[in-house]
Amino acid sequence: MKTIELGTKRYRVAECWSELTPEQYRQLIMCPRLPADGSYETLDNEAAACRVWLGMSPKVWQRLELAHWQWGQLRQVFNWLFTTRPEGKPPIDVLNHRGGNYFLPEAYYMNTTAAELAVANMAYIEFAQPIDEHSPDDVKAKHEALDRLVATLCRPRRADWRAFKASREWNGDIREPFRETSMLERAKMLSTLPLADKLLVLDYFERSNNEFLDEYGELFGSDGQPRYGDGRGWLMLLKNVAKQGHFGDFDKVCQQPAHLLFAALLDDMLDQQQAQKEADKQAMRHDH
Repeated sequence: MKTIELGTKRYRVAECWSELTPEQYRQLIMCPRLPADGSYETLDNEAAACRVWLGMSPKVWQRLELAHWQWGQLRQVFNWLFTTRPEGKPPIDVLNHRGGNYFLPEAYYMNTTAAELAVANMAYIEFAQPIDEHSPDDVKAKHEALDRLVATLCRPRRADWRAFKASREWNGDIREPFRETSMLERAKMLSTLPLADKLLVLDYFERSNNEFLDEYGELFGSDGQPRYGDGRGWLMLLKNVAKQGHFGDFDKVCQQPAHLLFAALLDDMLDQQQAQKEADKQAMRHDH
């Protein structure tokens, strides 16, 4: 934290994302996502972010008068909001909406199953597709995809969580098991969730997903993208794993921890690559 003086008052301000209050984090998470080309009225966005960062009320902010050189110095101090991304899990563990609590997954998919990882990526791929901003259908589809992403990752606490936590099946996840039908119903209800909360989940997903793809990138090709252009390729991958029988049928494969499943896939692929190298060496020796 850092202390700055504005007029006769002093303000304790954050110097990184982890020092922000949960509400500041929630309101400011959009900052690093804004284009750097100035197309989003940068000065207005900076002013709004500065007020939240200072913890200043709108009325006090309106009365604040700063010289150009003071504003320039202030911008240098809070510029990190626009140039850095948070790390790890947000300081908000649960979203509250219409009387319900929806828990976020642990950082880096540590309690995420293969099924929800696949469905979340399918929703994200649809959300990230370029659209015609003037087409109501395209805009609606984009919002619905984001709602499905949020509903996939953020789920209510399971009714038997205490007994589950004490059982041998405990996997560190208090959320109710992922089911697509429940997710689709929940997505409709979460459509009215504040945009700030949706963006918080989106940012968290993107950072977790990028780390996951970096770790298992060899499974997805040299560009780190799924081998299928269609997001359904994630489910096809799980179906192929089920055909091998190592983890059981498709339903059992879907319930496997994502890291366990993909670590096994990566290990198998590396074994196959090593075996192919040895076979190529033997073939070259034979030719000579």
